[in-house]
Amino acid sequence: MEIEQTLLPRNNHNLSGHDAAELIFLNAFNLDKVHHAWMITGPKGIGKATLAYKMARFLLNNLPTDTVTPGLFGDVLEKRVITSLDTDLETQPNYLISAGSNPDLMVVERSEDPKTGKMRNNILIEDIRKVNRFFHKTSTAGGWRVAIVDTADEMNRNASNAILKTLEEPPQNSILIILANAPGKLLPTIKSRCRMLPLKPLKSDAVKSILQSFFATYEDNVIDGYVALSNGSPGYAISLIEHEGLKLYKEMLSLLATMPNINVPLMHEFAGSITTKKSGDMFLLFSEILSHFISRMVRHVSYKGTVHTHNIKESLESEFELMEKLGAIIPLDQWAELWEKISLRMKEADALNMDRKQTVINILILINSALKIK
Repeated sequence: MEIEQTLLPRNNHNLSGHDAAELIFLNAFNLDKVHHAWMITGPKGIGKATLAYKMARFLLNNLPTDTVTPGLFGDVLEKRVITSLDTDLETQPNYLISAGSNPDLMVVERSEDPKTGKMRNNILIEDIRKVNRFFHKTSTAGGWRVAIVDTADEMNRNASNAILKTLEEPPQNSILIILANAPGKLLPTIKSRCRMLPLKPLKSDAVKSILQSFFATYEDNVIDGYVALSNGSPGYAISLIEHEGLKLYKEMLSLLATMPNINVPLMHEFAGSITTKKSGDMFLLFSEILSHFISRMVRHVSYKGTVHTHNIKESLESEFELMEKLGAIIPLDQWAELWEKISLRMKEADALNMDRKQTVINILILINSALKIK
């Protein structure tokens, strides 16, 4: 799809909702206090990679202070204060970044296994060692060298230990930008050597504005539905749209609405429809949206009896009624327990390559049984 190319972080020049993080980096640059390593954290799809590329474009278009030549008569020129990370997209560095061929920028991601032709599950030590070698080369433009690790969550133990070498002995004018969805899982020694840039989920209005810019033909209530499911992540919302996630979510709600006396034929039909070879990633999407529903269910039950604003949009009108119904059957602690059990079942199914249809059925029966036991 054309939109997929547009939204590649290296091509996406529109970053919304993260002005505070941009300002922190910009101030550090203006004060000549650019840390050698930055860790951008936040939920998946929130804009971490887009911010990282924006930082990279800025650096590769602005020379370090120690490389700036003196004036015509040897006088030291006063440093110009820069007020924005935005850069001219027509510059040579930016053109090469968009093309994925800027020699002063390295991006480390999971690599392809030549034996299987599939993407590896982890970033390996060999991938991180390339960063170390890259940083010890001379910049082709005489300025910064920038490396982006996307994401640190995917580094295996050996790769994590290898990146510490770069963090402990950073070469001059080299910047390492590390992305992390779950920084709590990383080695404390990695985090302690990085300047943290935490990104918060975007407000609903900001997510809606982004979605409308890419999906102008979609009806407003449909966009609202995806905003409600996005958890403040425009990237995740776009992924849901591309996989018709709202349709799947409503089908799941219809099935859950038959509980605690689940419609067995409908359950088998639903499980079969999302686990065929043609269904692609629908099983994984189901895992995500079910987890999303249970987490919203936990939040709904915990709010019971308090004054709060429920963020359910009109396109999800059946969700609120369903939550009211199910939330009255079992208490908060049992919903939290269900959330943990379901997450564990899904992880086991993926790790052990279990029968996906049966996994879906087992999980639905688990929820139904919990609701029957009052």
